Amino acid sequence: MSDQHLREERTPVQDCWNQVGIWGEGKERCPRLAELGHCRNCPVYSHTGRRLLERVIDDGDRIEWTRAFARPPEKKVSTIRSAFIFRAGGEWLGLPAGLIQEVVDMGKIHSLPHKSNKVLRGLVNIRGKLEICFSIGAVLGIDRFEKPTTWQRYLSPERLVVAAREGQRIVFPVSEVYGTFRYAEGMLQQLPITVSGSKAAFSKGILCVEEFEVGFLNDKILFDTLMRYL
Repeated sequence: MSDQHLREERTPVQDCWNQVGIWGEGKERCPRLAELGHCRNCPVYSHTGRRLLERVIDDGDRIEWTRAFARPPEKKVSTIRSAFIFRAGGEWLGLPAGLIQEVVDMGKIHSLPHKSNKVLRGLVNIRGKLEICFSIGAVLGIDRFEKPTTWQRYLSPERLVVAAREGQRIVFPVSEVYGTFRYAEGMLQQLPITVSGSKAAFSKGILCVEEFEVGFLNDKILFDTLMRYL
């Protein structure tokens, strides 16, 4: 190291920009500000910056920086989940795919005497076993939707979906089945403030699937609500 560098190392930094410069809070101002407009245009500021960057690194800082740069980068873990996408009425909805046990052809729904209503539709025969059938569209207040015969986005005919959660098993009819959609946790968007009522109460958020939006349902709230209709 040259004698000049040694002298500069021993000379304290005079941060005039924080005293009489652009960042100073006192009434006194550097007379060169009127000419230069800003401290970054001043050769004193530039020279001091180079001096700080070129200063000798002490052993403690060198060891700390070496450890920091030698440390392998942290791997970002992205949780991948699966959603079962279907259409009820005119709206696309989703549930955790792990809850879906099977999807079968649409069958006859047998009403229950003195029990059936818009939500509790009745009983259906699933592989020789009678299961309780609910209407998710009725719970969410979704209007019935007549699919035009010329509709191009026809994915499937009406189906019956069998789902189970913590020992509670339900069946519900759907207008169409899209299938399974894998998504990262960060893809689930918050509900727009314009969504309110039942749809907001039963939804966790919005998933964008291809060119349409899917209301991802809170399965716990949905199942608890349906069980109260029994």
